[in-house]
Amino acid sequence: NLLDPLLTNRLFPEYGAEPLPMSLPSFELWVKPKADEYNDGLPVWEIIGSDAQMVQFPLRPGRKVTCFSGAMAYMSDGIKMDVKLAGLGKTFGRLVGGGSLFQLTYTNQSDQPGYISMTPDYPGMIIPIDMRQTPKILALRDSFLCSTITEAGIETQISAGFNPSRSVAGFLCGGLDFIMQTIEQGEWSFLMSMGTIITKTLEPGESILVDGQAVLCLEPSVVVDVERIGGIAAICCAGEGIFNTTLTGPGKIWMQSMGIDKLRTLFPVPVSSSGGGGDGGDDGGGGDGGGE
Repeated sequence: NLLDPLLTNRLFPEYGAEPLPMSLPSFELWVKPKADEYNDGLPVWEIIGSDAQMVQFPLRPGRKVTCFSGAMAYMSDGIKMDVKLAGLGKTFGRLVGGGSLFQLTYTNQSDQPGYISMTPDYPGMIIPIDMRQTPKILALRDSFLCSTITEAGIETQISAGFNPSRSVAGFLCGGLDFIMQTIEQGEWSFLMSMGTIITKTLEPGESILVDGQAVLCLEPSVVVDVERIGGIAAICCAGEGIFNTTLTGPGKIWMQSMGIDKLRTLFPVPVSSSGGGGDGGDDGGGGDGGGE
């Protein structure tokens, strides 16, 4: 190798198998974890690309993956789709949590190996979460992309969860959505994110101040609150608003350098003028008035 392995992992974190420790304790540079493998050594999933990624699933006969509508990019012949609402309560929870009305399940119903690929709604990173190690997380709305279903038929449940704030100010001013996606159970879940991903494991009582737009997901044991930035000069001139978000452990948090909400602020939706009648010109005329 021309590059030192540690340097290679820092430059190209998608090639790593373990999180990379950073200079500060309990911080880790996120890298793609090692996927489960079938008996013949083929991975259960594979993330392709470096920035505008897609996740590809080699599906053995009978294996399934689930996603929300619009995620599928391509699939092999023999993969069949099933659409379901999963009950009124769960469907409402998915909608409030940022998901779509319908949940899609793709099954390899052939007797031959197949494949299917999923893509996010926007260019970015795909973050796999092993739900067997982290049984439940709270994620930003619209973060969930897809998940695998175990051979026993256990699938990831997506519902609406409340922002785990300890005060009214935390709910209203913490920078996180009041309603977040609750993701629990299953095997592998895949989240949509943008930029560089950093994880931190908070000890009991340990706190960190963050920008709410930098948070991707967190364990439900983490408590959210707010802290006032400072005096009038800091509030008016620092560009950080009035409050910073405080996350208190125990628990693990995933942070992203460029969240989709932050990106959206760079491209505001243009406001159309309410006037009509065409281009009136400089003389105030309302278009072609007709007449003689």
